[in-house]
Amino acid sequence: MSKYLLIETKGPQDGGSYAFELGRQLKELRHDVTIYLLQDAVFAARRTYKAGAHLIQEAERNGLRILADAVSARQRGLVGDQVAKAVGVAGMGELVDLLMGQADKAIWH
Repeated sequence: MSKYLLIETKGPQDGGSYAFELGRQLKELRHDVTIYLLQDAVFAARRTYKAGAHLIQEAERNGLRILADAVSARQRGLVGDQVAKAVGVAGMGELVDLLMGQADKAIWH
């Protein structure tokens, strides 16, 4: 079993479902998967955004860990209770930790 870090930069309506679909497939193969939402991908974490809510609900149902970049979220007005409950907000330091030591494989989209 490998630990995958999937970094998604595209919003849900711009092809940002790639990491969620790949994450589901990897989880079915019993891999550990973390999806890190960066740049416009953080829109998926907005609790009231239907296109994103569907992705987050599916990811939660499939046991995927989801993190949203704090700076990207703040720049897009996504703060506090606007963030879906299944999404953790993380700083760039956590992303570096995931890349450098906690993930076996990283895929950037």
